[in-house]
Amino acid sequence: MANDGMILNFDISGDAFAPASKPASAFRGRWTERLKAKRSQQHRQQKKVPNSGSSERSSNSRPLKKTTSSKTDSANHVPVGPRTRANPEPALKRKRADDHFHTKPPAGADGTFVSSLWTGNPEAAAITPETQTVENAEPQAPSNAPLSDGSSTFTTLGLSPILAFHLTVKLSLKAPTAIQRSAIPELIAGDSDAFIQAETGSGKTLTYLLPIVDRIMRIDATSRKAGLFAIILAPTRELSRQIYNVLETLIHCKNGPHWIVPGQVTGGEKKKSEKARLRKGMNILVATPGRLLDHLENTKSLEVDKVRWLVLDEGDRLMELGFEEDIGKILDILNSRSKLENHAPSDDPMPKKRVTMLCSATMKTNVQKLGEISLKDATYIKAEKPDTDTEKTEDGGEKFTAPAQLRQSYLTIPAKLRLVGLNAVLQRAFIRSTAHPKVIVFFSCTDSVDFHYEVFTRKSPPTEEEKKISKKNPASKGEEKENKKTEAKPANAAATGIGHLLNSNPVIHKLHGSLPQPVRTATLASFTKCKTASVLFCTDVAARGLDLPNVDQVVQFDPPFSPDDHLHRIGRTARAGRDGRAVVFLLPGPEEGYVDAVLKKGIREGQLVRSDLEEVIRKGFGGDDKDKSAKKQREFEDKATEWHLRVERWVMDNPEIGQLAAKAWGSHIRAYTTHVSSEKAIFNHRGLHYGHLAKSFGLREKPTAIKVPNNEVGGGAAKGKAGKVGAAGAGKKRRLEAGDVGEVAGEEAIKKMRMMARAMEKKGGLSSEFNIG
Repeated sequence: MANDGMILNFDISGDAFAPASKPASAFRGRWTERLKAKRSQQHRQQKKVPNSGSSERSSNSRPLKKTTSSKTDSANHVPVGPRTRANPEPALKRKRADDHFHTKPPAGADGTFVSSLWTGNPEAAAITPETQTVENAEPQAPSNAPLSDGSSTFTTLGLSPILAFHLTVKLSLKAPTAIQRSAIPELIAGDSDAFIQAETGSGKTLTYLLPIVDRIMRIDATSRKAGLFAIILAPTRELSRQIYNVLETLIHCKNGPHWIVPGQVTGGEKKKSEKARLRKGMNILVATPGRLLDHLENTKSLEVDKVRWLVLDEGDRLMELGFEEDIGKILDILNSRSKLENHAPSDDPMPKKRVTMLCSATMKTNVQKLGEISLKDATYIKAEKPDTDTEKTEDGGEKFTAPAQLRQSYLTIPAKLRLVGLNAVLQRAFIRSTAHPKVIVFFSCTDSVDFHYEVFTRKSPPTEEEKKISKKNPASKGEEKENKKTEAKPANAAATGIGHLLNSNPVIHKLHGSLPQPVRTATLASFTKCKTASVLFCTDVAARGLDLPNVDQVVQFDPPFSPDDHLHRIGRTARAGRDGRAVVFLLPGPEEGYVDAVLKKGIREGQLVRSDLEEVIRKGFGGDDKDKSAKKQREFEDKATEWHLRVERWVMDNPEIGQLAAKAWGSHIRAYTTHVSSEKAIFNHRGLHYGHLAKSFGLREKPTAIKVPNNEVGGGAAKGKAGKVGAAGAGKKRRLEAGDVGEVAGEEAIKKMRMMARAMEKKGGLSSEFNIG
């Protein structure tokens, strides 16, 4: 047939004239031959599947990758079928309508993928009108301030004119507080035991110190050899030191009782020097229970036969730290050695028997138990409040309330944004250069305190100009070394640094139980006396009883372990009638139940508000509120992302900091499992996203790849009050394995963490693990 130029528009495959293929199972022979035949048959079948692209292809174009699905994305011509061996590309995610809120995840310095701060975060509950932030809320009248109605003065309470003049003129206390007006006359005139209850910051220390000093002044004694008249027990060393300082200010007043000698014995000090002071004699002794019991049993020069007062300050804390047994032994020794009943003269202005005073801000079951052990026919003394301030519980009892002038708020913030959020809150706190605010930030464990202290005291990297100058002038490196030598701190110096990257460059202090006692004392004194802007990063070691002057704000970066800890933490501000603010960080989800379970209890109307996360971060990172364009409105996201990336690069470039971050991450997870049983549904470690939490510590690794360094439980020298490592298997090192904190915590990991928590509770009420005492 002649060629007529007709083109056949169909394709005949090369296998068209091949013999029909048999199924693989029909082949005979060795198994290798059957396998080859099976693969050949599959290959021919795949070639017959039509491509999903265009039907017209050039003769020199490469064939497309074979896929198991014929579906493609029409815009990008990318297969979107299921991810299989034949289709290695995952399914494309559809772009969100509000994708402008999220920035593109940047690449790390080493080319690794870095997750974005703004994607994959759980959503918090919607802000309702009654929970939104009220910036200009009307201030409440202070509930713990000195009385301003002129009804009472220190002289009318029965105190000597010398003490009253000293309080009014030298200490600038114009009038007593409500609890002082109720308790001081009773304690001066009576000899019965007393239970004193009042809210934090209301002057409980002066409430029991003033009657003791006033009555000792009346006796005819001019020597320290007159004997030991009063013992004051405090749960922590810091509180003991504070009580001792207040006592010294009362004694060293003009024409005052200079012959009265105060003393102090606490853990962490040398017992040899304490024994020397006890041999010389003292009249009022401030002590911690463990060290006092040690001296009562082993120091013969400590005579307690004339003790007329025993004060148990912060009774709930004494019980929580496991001092019940020690206090029982102390009471037995005092009872057995007392000689008051046989040698008490009738004209003696001192109590005829030993008076025990129990002071606490809360009325808990363990406090009542301590009262049953120590008190006999006690008088219950509380501050007289107007009927409008009295709130009742469901069973009709009186509810403990926070100071009325304290403004509380909570911030619902995803785990990845916690570090950024803390920076934003601190930047806002120090935005006014003329003021010198003080801020306390509470963490759950010592390793977390150490890590965040390093983050906020680090210096910014040198600029390009500074690098050029250092290269041109080699002598500058030598000067830097000399400066470092001169800046070297003595061993007992305070743990302080400068917040170079924060507004006003505040002085940053850190305080926790793993620090040596001289360093703890120096740090607390530095924060108290600091005249410039300052921050205190601490554990619950600073949560109870400490009167830190002029604290403007309390930040609970980690929620407290119990509701009472919350009340004591926020009690570090808004003291003695001053204004104060408190904010707590909560994760979206179950932790939002903490608002109804704890925060809304014991507050007045309008006292609790919810802060808007976006507004907090925008103001903290200097977002432009005037420019309403979408780009300017979201500029704060880029600033926050860049700030967090610098932290991550700093953690990666410094191996020691990387280990510290891993330790802090592991300790934080262990601490999360130690909340009281009533809050387990709110703080359940199964709901934690360990990967997002690791990012808040500047870590880029997957949780299963993070290696927590070997360390004693709690990080560092975590010692209990008996000097032993407080953990399961005392004295052994505990390593948090990667399997304990994987993406999904297994049953074995849960059992391990619960066993650790139970062991720590038995050893010392968690004080060993997280150094809160």
